[in-house]
Amino acid sequence: MQKVKNEIGYGYVTIKITRSRINKGLLAIPVSLLDKFPKEKQRITVFFDDEEKPSFKSFTPYNSSSQECRISGLTGWFIKNNIQNQDEIVIQFLDDNERIYRIIKESKFIEQVNILEDRMLNVKKENELEECFESLSLKVNRPKREIAIVGFLKLKDEIMRRRNYKKLNLLQVKESVPVSLRRILELIYEGRCQVSNFTFTQRNGRPYFEIHHIKPDWGNHLKNLLVVSPNIHAMFTHANYEEYFDNDVWLRRVKFNKEEFDVYQAIDDIKDKYFEKYVHF
Repeated sequence: MQKVKNEIGYGYVTIKITRSRINKGLLAIPVSLLDKFPKEKQRITVFFDDEEKPSFKSFTPYNSSSQECRISGLTGWFIKNNIQNQDEIVIQFLDDNERIYRIIKESKFIEQVNILEDRMLNVKKENELEECFESLSLKVNRPKREIAIVGFLKLKDEIMRRRNYKKLNLLQVKESVPVSLRRILELIYEGRCQVSNFTFTQRNGRPYFEIHHIKPDWGNHLKNLLVVSPNIHAMFTHANYEEYFDNDVWLRRVKFNKEEFDVYQAIDDIKDKYFEKYVHF
């Protein structure tokens, strides 16, 4: 098993296909993945690409006469997707108990993930946002919070820019935080204030929080945004305060009327493990 960096940020498993296996119409399963497959010869449930209707393919375990764990009957799918020698095939484990799998060509998988992520980060309406999160979560077979973490890691390195204004009844109004970025912050911090750790559950079941722009004239960059409770937000607006930043420009401490508070930053707990993929030879 080899871990390598990938461009999309979600860990996934690939199997490198060889010409001999293509000719035989089968996918050989590496020993490192044997615990994800049945111990007996049987037919298993496989979803190909984005198909909603499953296929049932012959599976041969490692302890058979072939001494190779394999999924057979893939010739048609190989031809349809123009599978070539040394191509990487993504395999997802949709249900460990039921032994349900999804198979898709890696290049196609990456393309689809990029399209879904771009749509999620640029959606304008909140009622469309959850559909975007759900689609991306299903595509990468990861929970929504991990979707938010990957988005967070990508957005943190963007260039910080000044905040835009829009005209409203001849007045200039500062732009609000995009709904996608607000949802990412909600999932990352679970609605808890980065200063006081306070939140409460609204009638709709979601945590209540507000977002504070540390520098009012600067834009919606992660380093310029704080998840805060109403009280803390009001203190930023009306109290005397001082701010203390680290060398990477993350706010680390704040002092309100001479009382000092630490500021929790999720980046400390997020590792770059999300930018690995697992390649099996």
